[in-house]
Amino acid sequence: MFLAILSVYPLGLQAQGIDDVISSLKDTDRFDATVDYSVLMSLQDDVDYTIHLRSWEAPADTLAPCDYLIDWEIATPDGKASGFSAYYDGNVYNFRGDRLLEYHFDRDQSLFMPRGTGAASLPGIQRRAQFSELLPQFIAEQLIEIKDNPDYRYSVHPDTVINGVKSIAIDGVMSMSDQILKEFLYVFDKSDGKPLTVNLENNPGALAEQTITATYNYASDKVVAEGINEDILRELYPDIFDRYRESNFAIENLPGQRLPGFALPTTTGERYSRMLGDKFRAPTVIALLDPKAAFSGATVEAVRSAVDNLPYNADVIWAFTGNNVDEIEAIVPGLRIGEHLLMSAKPLARDCGATSFPTLIICRADGTVADIVLGYNNDMTSVVIQKAALAVK
Repeated sequence: MFLAILSVYPLGLQAQGIDDVISSLKDTDRFDATVDYSVLMSLQDDVDYTIHLRSWEAPADTLAPCDYLIDWEIATPDGKASGFSAYYDGNVYNFRGDRLLEYHFDRDQSLFMPRGTGAASLPGIQRRAQFSELLPQFIAEQLIEIKDNPDYRYSVHPDTVINGVKSIAIDGVMSMSDQILKEFLYVFDKSDGKPLTVNLENNPGALAEQTITATYNYASDKVVAEGINEDILRELYPDIFDRYRESNFAIENLPGQRLPGFALPTTTGERYSRMLGDKFRAPTVIALLDPKAAFSGATVEAVRSAVDNLPYNADVIWAFTGNNVDEIEAIVPGLRIGEHLLMSAKPLARDCGATSFPTLIICRADGTVADIVLGYNNDMTSVVIQKAALAVK
């Protein structure tokens, strides 16, 4: 189909109507489509995805051209694999494998900003979701690049028929130094402007040639949801949020969940790392401490006393938010067997939702959180003993 259009409409003709296509795509309000997506590669096995795309207009958002929810599924030798990506109002969620990652603009703006320049530039995290380039609003941005970049040559065919459907087609090539790096074809329904097909030929004729074909399907009776937020995501993916969420931003929600993974430096220049789902050698107390807080030293004494009086062996991870080695080692003198002394632990505190210190997180040996202790009190030793009893049940 791609080659047939090229033969009828030679490249280099003055294209008309691309601005109308761009405007129609940018103004898409609610979008819902299923996409058959295939990747044919000369050096690797072919890949086929089934993708469910949903997007909503977000005219006031300066970070992305729309809100979106993207579900994907692929057959593997071990069975079907699936995942999703979502974005709304400065919040990104991405699930793949056994990790639910999330990013929030109000907590770390740098991740949402583009980095680098030219060909080496990298867009913000909200613009890098897998398959987001298939959304109408993102296609509009690609067409703007095609229209404005002199490395592209293109033609618009405003009234053609493809696969029996009256269509608008935009085709062309991207080349540098007289070498064609990409051939492209975008097909849209002439009646409503919705995408029908995207066909890309990367490195045509080269050993690493790659063909990408995306075919859109629309259900005539589909009722598109009004929008997206975290409550909706939790309803759609309850098991994923319960089992794989690494960041909850509320310490009270932590009991019963797996402790987030982390990698932090020790005061001796080494590194202590654990992944989400890793087990501990024994039930473990994670003590999140601020070296400048008044009760840090008293907390160390209380926790050590509790561990000494437990009916089983337990380990302790002292995780300080600061990074002054002398200051930290003065608070935790003489490490004991089963203790680890870590610093620069603000990321761990953030991922656990801890906002005040000290905070104790009591973990089972399987890596799940049994209970928490917030703040210091004179009965901390007995409180830790009581709550730590849950870690072996």
